Amino acid sequence: MRDDFPEDVKRTLASRAAQICSNPDCQATTSGPQDDPSKFLNIGVAAHITAASPGGARYDDSLMPELRRSATNGIWLCQNCAKLVDNDESQFDVGLLKAWKYIREHNARLGIGQTVGSRSAETDSQRKCKKLLEWVGKRVALVKMATGHQAMVLGARPWASIHVTLQDCNEDYVRVKGDGWDNSRSIPIDSIRLGWEDRWNCPELQEYGL
Repeated sequence: MRDDFPEDVKRTLASRAAQICSNPDCQATTSGPQDDPSKFLNIGVAAHITAASPGGARYDDSLMPELRRSATNGIWLCQNCAKLVDNDESQFDVGLLKAWKYIREHNARLGIGQTVGSRSAETDSQRKCKKLLEWVGKRVALVKMATGHQAMVLGARPWASIHVTLQDCNEDYVRVKGDGWDNSRSIPIDSIRLGWEDRWNCPELQEYGL
């Protein structure tokens, strides 16, 4: 048995994404007019974040059927991106798809009632979040940076970088978990600058005290 989305859930996902593919590298418009004035075209798909049935991409057997077919388990994508994320589930994991969904719905909400020319420019928090999206669920570097008197005495980088897993990110917080930590940490995104860790070939989150 497949836990497919009901039609009302499909409409909800499409509307919450403003009929735009949620892949930030795609953002294709998924609906438009046919030549027939009474019809329209749709290339959008209400895709499952965790699969509708066993054997599917990212299937989670702990979910109850009603949650598996609810809007919380769905993301709006164009047909190409829906095929892509299911063909490479290790690259397109649950954390990444949830981050795509958050950004697309957030941008859709900001755009309601605004003309193209009046929409605000991308914020620094949005820029950082977009850069980190592809690293959700993967290992990144985290380093505590010295500020103020500390920096004068110890230098800007008195502590070494550590490997952590980037669990989630949005425009307010970045959540990370290190090896051996009992709990994850949420760090305000405004207190982070992005660098690059050459040794580990991954982003470096430079954490500054606010």
